Amino acid sequence: MASARTQPKERARAADDTRARIFQAAAKLFAKYGWRETTVDKIVREAGVAKGTFFVHFATKDAVVTELVRKQVRVARKTRDAVLAKGGDAVDALRATVTSLGEQAAANRELSRAVVTANLVSPLLGGFAESVFGGITSEMQDDARAAQRAGLLTKSVDAETIAESLITAYFGALLHYATAPTSKPLLELLEPVLAANLEGFGAKKKKKR
Repeated sequence: MASARTQPKERARAADDTRARIFQAAAKLFAKYGWRETTVDKIVREAGVAKGTFFVHFATKDAVVTELVRKQVRVARKTRDAVLAKGGDAVDALRATVTSLGEQAAANRELSRAVVTANLVSPLLGGFAESVFGGITSEMQDDARAAQRAGLLTKSVDAETIAESLITAYFGALLHYATAPTSKPLLELLEPVLAANLEGFGAKKKKKR
């Protein structure tokens, strides 16, 4: 029998497990059917939970999309921080941030297509994505400034423009990857554009290992 002290922890763990199961079910259905055709009813059937349980964790199916975007940004931030912790410079941090976003989106083309569709169709989701990516763009601006101070990027272009150009390169590659039937793999689209942008801003060409 669980003690009074452990019961809240067990309930919290169970709630986390349920939320994760709902999230995974929704992501699977988004990838299989797309955002439009995925309903809350389908999600709860896939997750094996009551409809009311879904709404305890997510207000709408759109809220699952917001969580997908948040997760992507969190991973990109961790990747950036890891590069800096290992002694990478500010340009390496910029490259790692954008590449991480691309790697995650490339992992599941159908899911990426669903997320892109949701953000294009839903004004609320589009505004959310803009605010979330605006946060990581702000960090990229800091990295761009650090790179300029270190002489790694030109000072003739402001840091805001550099960061926005790099994130736009990602979105452009993602949109083509998610919507064009004969698109190349996402990283094959993104990497040369990212490299060209960085070199255009004064970064030295990255040597292939």
